[in-house]
Amino acid sequence: TVKGGVFDVNTTSSNALKSDLICLLTTRRGQRPMRSSLYSPIYDYIMEPLDSFVKSELKKDIEKKVSEFIPQISITAVNFEEPEQGNLLKIDITFRIDNEFITDSISITVSRDI
Repeated sequence: TVKGGVFDVNTTSSNALKSDLICLLTTRRGQRPMRSSLYSPIYDYIMEPLDSFVKSELKKDIEKKVSEFIPQISITAVNFEEPEQGNLLKIDITFRIDNEFITDSISITVSRDI
């Protein structure tokens, strides 16, 4: 139901696409057995040092994966940060929804402890 259900309902396509983006970027390799290419590239780089080369490669891989599975979204910026507390990687992604000319952003924090 719209109210009181287990999951929040997306009332607009932009909210649905934002949820899809978060879901895609937090899916680990192998979580979708029948869709072996549906996974986040973030976990492939999680143990690498966060230098300019790794940032560049991860940004390209994120853009490629998003264009493959959510072509309605265009990534406009990807910023990486390593918070001082904990062994974390914070990724801020700014994107544009092509059909609606909407710009939005998400922030994902991933533990670097495996």
